[in-house]
Amino acid sequence: MNHTNSKNLPKVAIIGRPNVGKSSLFNRILKRRKAIIESVAGVTRDRLYAQIKIESKSLILVDTGGIVSRPKEKIAQAVYRQSQEAINEADLILFICDATSGMTDQDDYIASLLKASKKKTFLLINKVDSSSKREFIFDFYKLGLGEPYEISVLHGRGFSQLYKDLAASLPATNNKEALKQEEITKIAIVGRPNVGKSSFINCILDEERLVVDEMPGTTRDSIDIFIKRERRGISIIDTAGIRHKKKIKDVVEIFSLARTKESIKRSDVAIIMIDATAFLYRDDISVIDYVIKNGKPCILIVNKWDLISDKDAKSYRRRLQDRLRMISWIPILFTSCKDKHNIIKAIDRACETAQRAKATIQTARINKLLERVQKEKPHPYSKRVRPKIFYATQISTAPPKFLLFCSKPGEIKREYLRFLERSFRMNFDLEGIPMVLELRKKE
Repeated sequence: MNHTNSKNLPKVAIIGRPNVGKSSLFNRILKRRKAIIESVAGVTRDRLYAQIKIESKSLILVDTGGIVSRPKEKIAQAVYRQSQEAINEADLILFICDATSGMTDQDDYIASLLKASKKKTFLLINKVDSSSKREFIFDFYKLGLGEPYEISVLHGRGFSQLYKDLAASLPATNNKEALKQEEITKIAIVGRPNVGKSSFINCILDEERLVVDEMPGTTRDSIDIFIKRERRGISIIDTAGIRHKKKIKDVVEIFSLARTKESIKRSDVAIIMIDATAFLYRDDISVIDYVIKNGKPCILIVNKWDLISDKDAKSYRRRLQDRLRMISWIPILFTSCKDKHNIIKAIDRACETAQRAKATIQTARINKLLERVQKEKPHPYSKRVRPKIFYATQISTAPPKFLLFCSKPGEIKREYLRFLERSFRMNFDLEGIPMVLELRKKE
C-alpha cells in the first residue's frame, strides 16, 4: 500500500520551537482554522498536512510540533522524531521564530539542524506587530539563514513577498496524475481515547507516522493521511479520542472534540474502534451514536484482539449485539496491530461500505419487496383499521433515504418500521449503512 499526501506535489514544512506561532501560521496560510491553537507549548504533536495553492502553484503545507533540544519525556521525543521526519520529507522549510523573545539557544539549535539538512529555508520572524519589536530582528542574522522575513501572523502582515519568493522556489510538478477529490474515499478512524487509533494507522503505513503513547489523549488534531490501495485513493483521518463532556478538562480537549466531530461529518465512512480488553464503555456508545446520527456508513473494529486469551469471536460479537441492539446491522471485525491481523481488511471493508452507501435502488425493486413483506407480515390493526404502505421510492443516497406513501402515517408502529428496515437491509445489501424511512400520507 503506497502512502503519500498528494501525488507529485512539493511539501513545505513549518518548523520551530514550541509556541512561536507554527499552527497560527499554518491556519493563516490555509485561510481556515485547521490546526488547534492554544497558548500552551506542545499542543501540536503529529504532523498536519493540507493541500493549498500559493501564487497559482499547488503544494502540501505541513504543520509540526515544536522542536526542543535533548527532549527528556517520551512524548516530547516522539514529537521531535515527527518534526525530524517532516524536515527529511520536505522540499522547502518555513523556519519560524518569535520577535518578542529574541533569538534563543533553541532557535540556534534548530537552525543547525536545518543547515545540516541542506534544504532551502525561509526564516520567518513572527510577532513583529510594532516598530519596537524590530530591534530584535538583527540578532536572527546570526543564524546564518539569510535575510529574515518580518511577519505578523496575527495581523496578516508581511506575507506578500514571502508568497512570491516561496512560489518561485517551488519545484515543478505534474498535476495531471493527481486524483480528483471525488475519487478519494475519506475514512475517519474514531473511538474513545487509547483504543489504538494511531497505532492502527501506523500499522497500515508500516511506519511510526503518528505519535503513540500509553497516555490517553496523545492525538489532539485530526490528521489526514493519503494512501493508494489498488489504484484507489484513500484519505485516512486519525482523530482525537471522543470522551464524555464531563471528562473534558481543558480548552485543547474542547477543540479536539470539535475537530473530531467535524472529521466525522466530512468523512465518507467511519471505522469505529473499541478496545477488546475493555468491552463496551459509555463513551464507545456515544461515538457509535454520533456516527449513526450523522448518517455515516460504518464498520466496528474490536482492536487489541491479541490480548484476549479466549478468542471466541462469535460469542464476543453476540455479547456486543446483546448490549447494544443498534449495532446489530454494523459489520464487526477483530483486529490486532501487533499481529497486523485484519488491518488491511478493515480498510477494504470500509471502502466497500462507503461505495454501497452511494447506490440507488430501483423503485420497482423497492415496491416488489414492500408488497411481499406486507403480504407475509401485514401491519397489525390500529383502531379497527389496518394501516397500509402503498408504495415507496428512494430520494437520496449516503445515507439512503426512502419515502413511504401510506394510508395513515401516524398509525404506523415503530416496531413495524424496524421490521421494514431489517428487510431493506437484508435485500438491498445495506449492512453497515444508516438509513432513513420517511412516511408520507397518500392523498
